[in-house]
Amino acid sequence: MPGGRAAGRCGIIVHGEPHRVSSTLNLDLTLWREFQAGLSGLLNIPISLSGADGKIIVPPSVENRVCRVELESEGGRRCAESCARAVAKALRTKSIYIFKCHKELFSFVIPVFLDSSSALAIVGGRCHLSGVVASSRGAGGADDVRTMSPHELFTLPGFVEKLAVPVLRGLHAKGLCASELRRRESRRGPLRSIDSLDEAVSTLASLTDREELLKALLDKSIELAGAEQGSVLLLENDGTSLSVKAAKGMDKSIAENLKIRCGEGIAGSIVESGRPVIVTDIEKEGPARKNRPRYKTKSFVSIPLRMESRVIGVLNLSDKITGEVFSEEDLKLLLSLSNYASIAIERGVYYNMIEELKVISVTDELTGIFNRRYFQERLFEEAERAKRHSENFSIFIIDIDDFKALNDRYGHLVGDEVLKGTATAIRDAVRSIDVVARFGGEEFGVILPYTSKIDAFVIAERIRKGVEKYGSVIKGMPFREWPTISLGVAEFPRDAETIEELLYKADKAMYMAKARGKNRVVVSE
Repeated sequence: MPGGRAAGRCGIIVHGEPHRVSSTLNLDLTLWREFQAGLSGLLNIPISLSGADGKIIVPPSVENRVCRVELESEGGRRCAESCARAVAKALRTKSIYIFKCHKELFSFVIPVFLDSSSALAIVGGRCHLSGVVASSRGAGGADDVRTMSPHELFTLPGFVEKLAVPVLRGLHAKGLCASELRRRESRRGPLRSIDSLDEAVSTLASLTDREELLKALLDKSIELAGAEQGSVLLLENDGTSLSVKAAKGMDKSIAENLKIRCGEGIAGSIVESGRPVIVTDIEKEGPARKNRPRYKTKSFVSIPLRMESRVIGVLNLSDKITGEVFSEEDLKLLLSLSNYASIAIERGVYYNMIEELKVISVTDELTGIFNRRYFQERLFEEAERAKRHSENFSIFIIDIDDFKALNDRYGHLVGDEVLKGTATAIRDAVRSIDVVARFGGEEFGVILPYTSKIDAFVIAERIRKGVEKYGSVIKGMPFREWPTISLGVAEFPRDAETIEELLYKADKAMYMAKARGKNRVVVSE
């Protein structure tokens, strides 16, 4: 399969002269490295950041064995050349580009245009494609290379683009703020607000919670402009009106109940026009603007807040401490900060989305406990820890007795309640350090760090009795007695030297518990 363009919006080709880009950027990449590592872990693929010339700026936090071996050999040059060509193609076409490298691994490139002269590229994937036999499979310990379906390969880049691009643009905006202020400082002497703006941007960069971000934006804007009062208004979900999300100098009851329809008043008009406004004398706007006892001066400034191309809110400031009117210099400073704040708001939305996805990716949807994927990851970590430090741990394999008969008799809704209740009973009986997960169906697993199977037996009995008695606290079920469970216990490395063997021993012990009459614990021998 040759390199190709991703489907959808990203597949649009922009005709004409190639976009001129530069890889010389003023970016603080500390936040990006943290974000990149988190996204890579969430998606289970290597992700890196390259300049417009294709050279890697931030390497992957984790690399698969195929690429690691190749980069440490003569093949590293071919890897770099292949990636550089793909980056050039993505930047030239202004679209996500999917390609296959000389090791037959599939990757994607996401072009990131920061402004008219600066661009980066996010490179990710390095995976096998299901149904495609690659020569690198099985060679050099290639078992850690992820296999994707064609659907995943062509949809995942768009997801990464939505999450990652706002972060990079936010970092770029932060760098531009600092650069512009230093340029002015060198031309005009010390600028009173450079330290304040640097501090303001740094403060916003550290926040992802929207409420905290908006409050910080207002506080720092007031400080920059030397104002006494201000507010941040955001569009409601229906998009027809603005409401106050942060305020200073405004009565709390007024702030909580104030609604401004789009198109009405100065703030409402800014939503529609998207242009900032400085007013030197509000009373000249008309008689309705006179007699404003809450304000000390007649001047104020209002600035739109954006997410991508949409206006999502308005920043208002009034009453300069000096009694002067707001100046063009004030506007430039506030626009610099609000541009970054808008991107920070967008970044916060996607950051929260990532946090939610992290939870979803390791959680069983029905029971709320961990899923099989997370259990396997933790099992691997525990085995590696035990090997390094010559320690032990135990696991349980747990199965609900006669669950299929119960499901057939009472239906799936009752069956789901039994699964949820059993998961709760298991979780309530273990320690805080233990890991409880649903394998699928009516089977559960528990990892018990630093625990021998002798000690694990005591905990297993506590779980068994807890599940047995669980029915007494649940009302409205169509049966008298809550279903029981059978548990198998195995210890690493006493019973097994590999994860596979450990799971087999615990599973075998669980089936022995079934054979011996169910509702009991059997320890692997």
